[in-house]
Amino acid sequence: MAVAQLLRLVVCRPTAHATLRELRRYSKVSPALSEQLQIFESLREKKGNKRAEASEKPLRIQLVDGQNVKGSAGVTTPLSVAQSVRVKGALVSKVNGELWELGRPLEADCELQLLGFDTLEGKQAAWQTGACVLGGVLEGSFGAKVCREGVSELGLYCDHVLDNSALSLSDVEERCKEATALKLPLHRLELNVEELRELFQNNTLRLQLVQEQMNGPTLTVYRCGDSIAVSNGPLLPHTGFLRVFKMLQLSSVTLDNQKEAAGLMRLIGVAFPSQGDKEEWERQQEEARRRDHRRIGTDQELFFFNDVSPGSCFFLPKGAHIYNTLTDFIKSEYRRRGFTEVVTPTLYSTALWERSGHWEHYSKNMFTVTTEDSQTYALKPMNCPAHCLMYEQRVRSWRELPLRWADFGALHRNEVSGALGGLTRVRRFCQDDAHIFCIPEQLEEEIVACLEFVRSVYQVFGFSFHCLLSTRPTPCLGEPEQWDTAEQQLEMGLQQFGERWELNPGDGAFYGPKIDIQIRDAIGRQHQCATIQLDFQLPIRFNLQYVGQDGQLKRPVMIHRAVLGSLERMMAILAENFGGKWPLWLSPAQIMVIPLGGNCELYARQVVRQFHEAGFVTDMNDDQGATLNKKIRSAQLAQYNYIFVVGDKECESGTVSVRNRGGKQLGRRTTEEVLMCLTQLRDSRTNQDQF
Repeated sequence: MAVAQLLRLVVCRPTAHATLRELRRYSKVSPALSEQLQIFESLREKKGNKRAEASEKPLRIQLVDGQNVKGSAGVTTPLSVAQSVRVKGALVSKVNGELWELGRPLEADCELQLLGFDTLEGKQAAWQTGACVLGGVLEGSFGAKVCREGVSELGLYCDHVLDNSALSLSDVEERCKEATALKLPLHRLELNVEELRELFQNNTLRLQLVQEQMNGPTLTVYRCGDSIAVSNGPLLPHTGFLRVFKMLQLSSVTLDNQKEAAGLMRLIGVAFPSQGDKEEWERQQEEARRRDHRRIGTDQELFFFNDVSPGSCFFLPKGAHIYNTLTDFIKSEYRRRGFTEVVTPTLYSTALWERSGHWEHYSKNMFTVTTEDSQTYALKPMNCPAHCLMYEQRVRSWRELPLRWADFGALHRNEVSGALGGLTRVRRFCQDDAHIFCIPEQLEEEIVACLEFVRSVYQVFGFSFHCLLSTRPTPCLGEPEQWDTAEQQLEMGLQQFGERWELNPGDGAFYGPKIDIQIRDAIGRQHQCATIQLDFQLPIRFNLQYVGQDGQLKRPVMIHRAVLGSLERMMAILAENFGGKWPLWLSPAQIMVIPLGGNCELYARQVVRQFHEAGFVTDMNDDQGATLNKKIRSAQLAQYNYIFVVGDKECESGTVSVRNRGGKQLGRRTTEEVLMCLTQLRDSRTNQDQF
């Protein structure tokens, strides 16, 4: 019966015999899985999970290119629109800014955006679907017990337990390919906790992980063939949209519940709509390996890690130069934009964290210390409670607001060891963290000013970016009217700002909506660094007040904002964005002076001193045993921005022969002229190297 049902679901059938062979290989349902499928279908029937009667009300659908398409409510899908306008490669869509599965019927007039594998959303939908396929293959073909599937930065993954057997990655790839050829549909259900317990009653670890994953009253599960997967979606219409799988690695997984998690393995892979997409991904991976900040950090002697302090970076002199230059850059912007710096402690009593609410939600991620009198203290993972404490030290007047306080204090978060990775995920870090306390009428102006701050900084780095308006999640704190007002103010700020932005429903912080800014680096990868968050809850918890113009006590609004975010993570992003070729203003290796022979060393040292006193990182290569070409090549490999060669003629004329690290010769120039040009390049923070 299962085979017959699957046959009916196949969209494009190969020959009957070939299809039957594939189904027999794929559909080996164990009694436990068979029971799970029966429960799923029972729940599906109980919920009346049938397509609502189509109203067939006429729709007007506007595409991003301005083209208008007609449709019918409850009937027309993004997939049918893509087919009608001959858009190839669509995997998922956005309807009025909200992610929308291709096979889900449209409900009202809308703006429709079709997204392919070249977008983050398209790739996520493909890999979420691929994870469901992989889970089904591991269960149906290899007899594994799947506990969790999902998507990470590396690709798709599936956590599973497989007794007395070893996996061949090539075999898994082949079975995934066979499964996707069946074009299996994906059926979706929203289930509550009790229904999830019923569905996963025979898989204790799966149920435990599912319950930990829940951040609302329900969780989304999908049926893919003869398997059940947990996924936030959106997924592809059917598995036939994926044609190529590549398994990357198999490793053990450590969980808190060691007894239940014994033997748990994670299989990581990737999936693609076509061979061309796979080849493009492989090219990107090779370029990413070449630009890996960990390799650059080692080659250029910027930083290192050591087991004596896991997840905490040791910055060597050159790395510290970049770190401090980034900090000084933001501090100079603070002075222009009305921010003042504060300095706060690192260690706090748990009483502060209980008051702020962080102890309840975040204590497991804090490092704690217990004193001899049994008092527990925690290293701060964020600055906001301390800033609230500073605000309440005395009565504030409306005339003082907005207060803009910045803090570069060291933060500590107890990240699990498996999540640590170079500078991108650490346990000790600093943020360009700031909090703004303002009256409600100042909120829109402050939001726009924060966005302008972000734009001016990212322009310096050459990043393109776009904004996401993340609205209330479930659950959240505060009244619905308060959230409505806050979201409207953020939206008005974004509209006034004028840059591209999108709605990101349900992804706000539990204490307020936020604007997340995503940047795109030199090789097309997206990173989320800057954030602007509204907070109505901390002012309430700390009973923060100000005296208004009418003499009455009123509640301020608090804005959390960061531009670079973690300095460590931004340094990693910049290292990979520039490929280790730091622009002059940020470079830890700016000038190399090379004397031609011992007679020129005295003059070369004078040049080094002259540029060093002007604030440039200047070194000299006086190795008598190396040729000129070898010295120049060595300086280029070390990524010195400029190389000064000085011989007898330069000594006599007070000049230097200049070339950049790319090998272009810029000619013989006086030291005064070169100093003036390089000072201008550095102070303008340009990424250009010509003068």
